[in-house]
Amino acid sequence: MTKAQQGTSVVFDPEEGLLFERDSTFTLLFRFRMQDRASLFHTAGARTQENTSQFQIRRFRLKLEGYTLTPRLEYKFQLGLSERDMNVGDGYSPPNTMLDASVFYKLAPHITIGFGQGKLPVGRQAIVSSGEMELPKLPLANSAFALDRDIGYFLVQELAPDQQHVRMHGSVSHGEGRATGGSDPGLCNTGRLEWLPLGKFTEEGDHAEGDLYREPKPKFSLAAAYSSDRNARRARAQSGPRFPDDEGRTIGRFFIDALFKHKGWSWQSEYNQRFVDGTPAVQDTATLVWTAVNEGWGFTSQMGRMNSERSQVVARYSMVRYEGPAELQYSDRDEATLGYSYYLNGHRIKLQSALTYNWLNGEIEPGKPGNLLAVMFQMEFGI
Repeated sequence: MTKAQQGTSVVFDPEEGLLFERDSTFTLLFRFRMQDRASLFHTAGARTQENTSQFQIRRFRLKLEGYTLTPRLEYKFQLGLSERDMNVGDGYSPPNTMLDASVFYKLAPHITIGFGQGKLPVGRQAIVSSGEMELPKLPLANSAFALDRDIGYFLVQELAPDQQHVRMHGSVSHGEGRATGGSDPGLCNTGRLEWLPLGKFTEEGDHAEGDLYREPKPKFSLAAAYSSDRNARRARAQSGPRFPDDEGRTIGRFFIDALFKHKGWSWQSEYNQRFVDGTPAVQDTATLVWTAVNEGWGFTSQMGRMNSERSQVVARYSMVRYEGPAELQYSDRDEATLGYSYYLNGHRIKLQSALTYNWLNGEIEPGKPGNLLAVMFQMEFGI
């Protein structure tokens, strides 16, 4: 701890970050993190086998949060500086470094409202930070059906009886995600309800994977979420390619997830579904190329076990199934993953590895065209 000037202190905590604090009127918590990944892929083909490698800075992010004037007025900013972080993914917008930019005000001890850009309150796999995961990559189903960040109004209300805990999230956003330019007459309405019948998790452990705190008593969370994006201009609502000819579709998403932790064991499962009102496929009148909503459903289940205070093994299965016209552009997939993580400083500094096998259309046999075997090693470093 150092005194920057009278009334101002600077404190560094390896687990929390670098904290600047002045009296009771201002705090700023500065954190950064990076994910460096090396991967090897073996893809089966009709006549040949392809072996490839990939080295990348998967994520590099700067995060600032705290409060100003009063502890009731909070802010959160996050920048993504890696190539993948900046890619909006609509084939139109320029790179965008802004991930989060929100201001929150506590109306009451258990009611908070916010405005700005941030994660929509949907499935657990999407709202958990990528820095709090127990495997190097997100599951197959989340990649296919999750929602991206959006700009709008947010509401969080907590009901905290003695034994149980209920948390309600809601948002009204513009539905365009992080893409720039343009607007449409539709909005995205999202709601999430969480029920913790055995009380809160240690250190908000329901928003982090793995039982690093070794819950002494069983903890359980059950949640459901629904989102409807009216007149969405992109194939995955807030993400994906844009529909041609300025077309729009109303896209709905449903999520249900569960989480359990106790004495180093952790288990979580999630079901998600995307559906569209109207024809899910749109054809460009000039190029005759089709753009389709990936309508369908997915399921993920994973279990982890802390072998010691630092090491953990994890197993996960994930699947996606497409319906209607989406079957013409997307293929059903299954994925099985076995991973090992070593935590040097919790989720802040860790080494992770995973062996993943991904297969098409239920044909699990090795050598079937399109089936993929991957080995990943990832280092996460941050404060």
